[in-house]
Amino acid sequence: MSDRTRLARDSPVDKVQRQLAIEPLLARVDDDILIVMRLAAARPETRLIGVVDGSGALVGVLPILRLVEAVVARVAPESLLTDIADMGDVRRFGSAVEARVVGDVMLPPAAIAGTATVDAAFHVMRTRHLSALYVIDDAGRPSGYLDLLELAVSYVDALEDVPPPDPS
Repeated sequence: MSDRTRLARDSPVDKVQRQLAIEPLLARVDDDILIVMRLAAARPETRLIGVVDGSGALVGVLPILRLVEAVVARVAPESLLTDIADMGDVRRFGSAVEARVVGDVMLPPAAIAGTATVDAAFHVMRTRHLSALYVIDDAGRPSGYLDLLELAVSYVDALEDVPPPDPS
């Protein structure tokens, strides 16, 4: 592995995250999924909604696809019936139809400390099959958002020694 590759992989997440343009999109466990869907539609660059508790700590995440499936199951369940192939699908469909709030459909938190490396962030996203994750502070509160595509671009730029684009 070249020195440049090692440097790019070992870059701290908080340094890279500051160069990225996407702000966290946060919801609370008891927020209505229809309202959260509208908030997410206004911020299409965010592919993973962070779910926080009353203290602002990250307690879960909600991928956009999962949110949309829950909303569609709620307002037009017949449109999802054709995709049911096994008992696992039946259970997921039943849960989606009953979902009313974010806590009903969220997944466990997908987060990383700002001191972690870019390599570690890629690993979390890859193993969780997510296109984003949250950077959290010592109290577990979201302090940033890492998007997989933007993270990959910053990694390639670091390898090619390309300065990041001017955000203005």
